[in-house]
Amino acid sequence: MASIYYPYPHPKNDAERAANRQAADDYQRQEDEAATLLRLAKGLPPVAPELLLEQVRLDLATAGLHVTPSELTDENPGGVVIYIDDDAQVVVDWQPHARLDREALDMVEADRTDDEAVIRYDVVRSAMDTALGTILSGFRYTTSRPQFGFGHIILQTPTAPGTQE
Repeated sequence: MASIYYPYPHPKNDAERAANRQAADDYQRQEDEAATLLRLAKGLPPVAPELLLEQVRLDLATAGLHVTPSELTDENPGGVVIYIDDDAQVVVDWQPHARLDREALDMVEADRTDDEAVIRYDVVRSAMDTALGTILSGFRYTTSRPQFGFGHIILQTPTAPGTQE
């Protein structure tokens, strides 16, 4: 059995022991209900990409991340970008602020890839890519990597959001 948060880690009387038993029973009931729902969901068709995109958007906003439009503008502060690609797959990526993006691009175009702006850009993209992967895994999404660059493609598998095998 997984770890349960008991209201009384070290019960001192019968009432506290009863509260711990109730918490364990509630937890087991939730696990049983989830297992039943998973069995019922096995025969359902995949979720439409638009619905999956909205679910991912909601989950990442719930995690406290700023979900931003994919277009970079001076008003766009950067953040998580979620979109449906040409293959109808939901993609999650991180977009730094337009200021850092422009500065790094200018240095790359000037063949100054060792410039501090480029290094900063690469560090931010790499760190946020790792963080996004960890958060998506925490929300039980199964992901794959795009063919090039950073980001995460959300796979529609039986273990996609909120399920386990």
